[in-house]
Amino acid sequence: MMGWQRWWPALAWWLASVWLLLLKPAGAPSGIPYFDKLGHFALFLLGGLLLAWPRWRAGQPAAVVWRTSLGLCLLWALGSEAAQGLFTATRSAEVGDALADLLGAAAGIHLAYRAIAWRRRRV
Repeated sequence: MMGWQRWWPALAWWLASVWLLLLKPAGAPSGIPYFDKLGHFALFLLGGLLLAWPRWRAGQPAAVVWRTSLGLCLLWALGSEAAQGLFTATRSAEVGDALADLLGAAAGIHLAYRAIAWRRRRV
């Protein structure tokens, strides 16, 4: 993919996360402790991967990839938690959710890096 087209997957992820985090009514709590944190981790793992993958493929320096990808995820994690607390009736802002978001994003960025490195070694 060239140019702006490489960002479509990340944009689709962000739109899906808007629906999941802000528009979809909260369901009944799971019987599994901290299950919602796992969901936040997985959601942001995918987001970190989709934001970092095009940057790693383009050969951007690691500091740039980490700073921009994690920075965007941090901005969305904090913004979505604030919006949940301020604008939704069935959800609340939780520091634990934001932490799970950031850990998931970091894992996704690292996973993208490892996948690109593996791919380059095979070629």
